[in-house]
Formats: sequence, structure tokens, C-alpha cells
Amino acid sequence: MSDLQQTNSEKILLSWVRQSTRPYSQVNVLNFTTSWADGLAFNAVIHRHKPELFSWDKVIQMTPVERLEHAFSIAKNHLGIEKLLDPEDVAVQLPDKKSIIMYLTSLFEVLPKQVTMEDIREVETLPR
Repeated sequence: MSDLQQTNSEKILLSWVRQSTRPYSQVNVLNFTTSWADGLAFNAVIHRHKPELFSWDKVIQMTPVERLEHAFSIAKNHLGIEKLLDPEDVAVQLPDKKSIIMYLTSLFEVLPKQVTMEDIREVETLPR
């Protein structure tokens, strides 16, 4: 039963992330690992809900490590989320899934949420 619970929680979180990042053509979140390595997705989630905090155009110009540092600093300074991840640990070929989920859960708790059943069904059709 706890596996089912976790799976549903992950689906909801992934649905929220995909819905949040949809307007950003450079971002396509498919999972909790490789989709986060370049730093764009973290910045897109924050920018979608708090666009006044930074310029998306500047983020695009940054390196992956700079983008990750940027997102984690913005989240700490403006959203009160501790810097739980090091950019160098995320900007790798296969970032740690549990660490990414833990950090995203912190964002999920403080940013607006609008996840529909349709969003969740979409996640169920993503490639594994």
C-alpha cells in the first residue's frame, strides 16, 4: 500500500511540475532525474509562479551549474527553502531521484498548486 501511495504522490508532483513548466519551450520534464540536470526546470517552476523574482532570458544564458545555483538561491532567499542540493550533484548524467523529489516537495508546499486528474493521467502515459 505504501508503494501505491508513493507512486500517487510522485504522479501528483510530476503533474504539477509539468503543468508549471508547460509555457517554457526549453523545458520538458519527463522524470525526477535527467530532466533536472540542466537547471532549467527548477528555474521554470519558480519563474512560473513568481516571475517578478528574475528574468527568464538571463537564466537561458547561464551554464547548467549556474542555473542550478540560481534556482536554489532564489528559493532560499525568496521562498524560505533551504539549499538541500548542491548544483554539482544535480548537474550530472543521472541526478539522485529521491533528492530531486525531496527538493521539489519543498517547492510544492510553498508555491500555488492546480493539478487536475487530466494532468495526472498525462503523467501515466509518459515514457518510463
